Amino acid sequence: MCSATEMLSSQYHNVYSGPRALQEYFDPDKQPMLPLVELPPKLNPFLEDGVHIFAKMLTALPAQNVKALPALNMLQNAFDSESKPVVEASSGSTVISLSLVSRVMNQNDDVTAYVSNKTEMSRLRTLSFFGLKLSLYGGPSQPEISDERGIINKIKRWAEEDGNVFAPCQYENENNYRSHMRWTGPQLLKQLPNISIFCAGMGSAGCVTGTGLYLKEHNPYVKIIGVCNQPEDPVPGPRPASLFETISFPWKMVVDKVEVVDSLQSYRMSMQLSREGLICGPSSGMALQALLNFLHRVKDEGRLTEYVGPDGQVSAVFPCCDLPYQYMDNYFKKLDSSHFHPINNSHLLNIDTCPYNHAWELEAPAAIYLLHSGGKLTIDGKHLSEVEVIDIRAPNAFRSGTLPGARNVPFDSVTASTPSPFDDVSVLESQWNEMKARVGQDLKSEFIGQGSKVISFCYNGESARMLTSILRAQGIEAYSIKGGDAFLAELS
Repeated sequence: MCSATEMLSSQYHNVYSGPRALQEYFDPDKQPMLPLVELPPKLNPFLEDGVHIFAKMLTALPAQNVKALPALNMLQNAFDSESKPVVEASSGSTVISLSLVSRVMNQNDDVTAYVSNKTEMSRLRTLSFFGLKLSLYGGPSQPEISDERGIINKIKRWAEEDGNVFAPCQYENENNYRSHMRWTGPQLLKQLPNISIFCAGMGSAGCVTGTGLYLKEHNPYVKIIGVCNQPEDPVPGPRPASLFETISFPWKMVVDKVEVVDSLQSYRMSMQLSREGLICGPSSGMALQALLNFLHRVKDEGRLTEYVGPDGQVSAVFPCCDLPYQYMDNYFKKLDSSHFHPINNSHLLNIDTCPYNHAWELEAPAAIYLLHSGGKLTIDGKHLSEVEVIDIRAPNAFRSGTLPGARNVPFDSVTASTPSPFDDVSVLESQWNEMKARVGQDLKSEFIGQGSKVISFCYNGESARMLTSILRAQGIEAYSIKGGDAFLAELS
């Protein structure tokens, strides 16, 4: 057993070791409090009005999302279910957190996510990445929670009928919202005793309910704002307001105001937060946008003073719930090109696409040594005569001097005055297109010849290096001579 002093020291240093290191890492009681970060003036248009806005970084949890807390609390209170298969209707943070917590705390990796067949492939791959079993279903992607025909109730009935399966049932499991009474609320009150407003998205309504219950128990004047997405305009996590009427959590006794934010605003705001250093996903942007909308309205109505705390300021908090990476495709679907810097030389995405390897480029000193030591240049023990050597310079340069046994295969785009293709995009494009076309048409007759390997040679070594890359992509064991003409000078 660790003493209290040892535990505090471990928390301060944030070190977890020993046989239970992972379990303690996932235990919020063994961790420092999650960061609470004030927004800079760039993101807070109400700073001069005495409003301070803070982000509660739930992304700093080990699972990097808010659902790690309810997942832990639900599994810790699921007695005699440690080894049972876990099943849940979720396509994101909830089921990922259930999978991670189940593995870490119970050494149970049997977790299945029931996911809408309308879920984008990037999210399905994210779930697979974390080792989840996936089962797709048709119909509404966000079914009404009380709908007996929906996947939520089908899973619930299955678990009730089959005692060998555990379904956490996040939408009715009280340990969901109680996790935020256990951890999120107490942390916020310690970090910001004069908190005036808490604003959070409503998916299962666990975060807004549990945090709100705890805060209002200690300060009944705290304003709690719940945020929903618009119908048929989904944001990962939150749900439309119409789907909350049948949720059994006591969110109605906690939430003072429900705000609705569209997906475009949510994605844009989360991108702005992420660019300023508070990396978060679209539901976090939704929460901040709802908070700003609310503050705009009460300021216009002359009611900001209603939320001033004992310190003379308005202190508002929203949670950063997850990260943006798994939704990246959606950012570029939702937001137009004006939100992103253009990619310079974007046409090169289809040019020079073959891999390179430094081992395919022969250094001049090694080649010279091999030439003079044995009288013949060798590669992997094979004499030069067994290797096809091609000189891609112009015929006049070839006649003035080349490698022993070389054949001339000139390219129009390769001249003595042409810069390296890697220094000039137009040269890169022209040489690539010519080489790719020539290799495709004349591979056997022009480049392979009778040898089992190919060495290519040019003016500066760079064009031959690109040709080697193209030949390698065709399955030919090709090499280039580094330095080009400079190599010939060293031979003489």
